[in-house]
Amino acid sequence: METRYIPEDRFPMQVSPNVQVIGNYYFNLMLITGKEKSLLFEAGVSGMVDQVIRQLEMLDISPDIIVVSHPHADHVTGLPGLADRFKHARIIAGTGAKNFISHPKAVSALIAEDRFISRRLGDEGLTPGRPSLDAPPDVSRIEEVDCPARLDLGGDIFFDLLPSKGHSPGALIGLAVPDKVLCCADALGFHYPGRDFWPLFFTGAADYLDTIKQIRALSPEIICPAHQGPIMAGNVPLALETAESRALEIIKMIKDTPLNDDALVKKLFNISYKDEFCLYTKENITNCAGLLVKRAQEFY
Repeated sequence: METRYIPEDRFPMQVSPNVQVIGNYYFNLMLITGKEKSLLFEAGVSGMVDQVIRQLEMLDISPDIIVVSHPHADHVTGLPGLADRFKHARIIAGTGAKNFISHPKAVSALIAEDRFISRRLGDEGLTPGRPSLDAPPDVSRIEEVDCPARLDLGGDIFFDLLPSKGHSPGALIGLAVPDKVLCCADALGFHYPGRDFWPLFFTGAADYLDTIKQIRALSPEIICPAHQGPIMAGNVPLALETAESRALEIIKMIKDTPLNDDALVKKLFNISYKDEFCLYTKENITNCAGLLVKRAQEFY
C-alpha cells in the first residue's frame, strides 16, 4: 500500500491555533476549540471511538458540540460511543441525515460496514477498543439544522456550517474562523494524500462540482478531509484542482464509454478499490461505482 501514512502517535495534530485533527490516519475528526466551547466535526466509526476519547481526555476537552458531517457509515457509526461518553454534547446534523440513518435499507448496511471497517482497522494495527455496532445509531439526540449557520465558540472564534451537495443527503462542511480551516468531509472525494482524489458524486454530479467551486470561493488556507490527514497551506490550490479535474475526467469517461453499465461499474471498481479504499467492503465500493455511473449519465 503506497501511503503517506501518519503514525498514531502524531495525533492529535495541531494544524492551526484553534484546530486539531484527532483520531488516526484513516479516520480524521476535527476539534475546534474556542474560549467558551469546543466542537468536534465528524464522528468516525465505532472501532476508533476509544482512541478518540483517549485523545480528548489527554487534551482535557469534553466537546460541547458534535457535528455529523453526513450519514454514511464511516462518518456516523462512531456516534453512539461518543454520544454516550459526552452526554452533555449538542449533536448536530444536516437536514435529511436522520431519515437516512434510520431508513430500513440503510440499517443493515451501516452495521455491516462498521463491522468490516473495525476488522480492517485491526489488520492495520489499530485494534478497536470495543465491539462494532449491532444496532444503528440512535437519532433521538440529533438536531438537524438549516444551513448556513454560524456557531459561536467564544472569543471571536466561530464555526460556519455550510450545506454540501452532491455526495450525500444531509451533508455539511464547516469553516473554522478566523483560522480559515475548511472541514470538508468527503466533499472533494476520497483523499489519497499527495496522489489523487477519487470522486464521490453519489447524489448529483453537478451539485458535487458546485460544492468544489463553493469551497474554492471560501479561500481556505488549510483543508481537512475526513480521511488520510490534512491538506496544509501551499497544497490547497492543487488539491482543489485535482479534485475537480478528476471528477470531470470520470464523468467524461462514463459518458463516452462504449461499455454497458455492468462492465463500467466493474471497471470503476477495479480502478478505485486500492490502498486506503480497501478499508471498505467490496459490496459498498461496487454500489458506489454504480452511483457514479448513474449520476454521470444524468450530468448535463
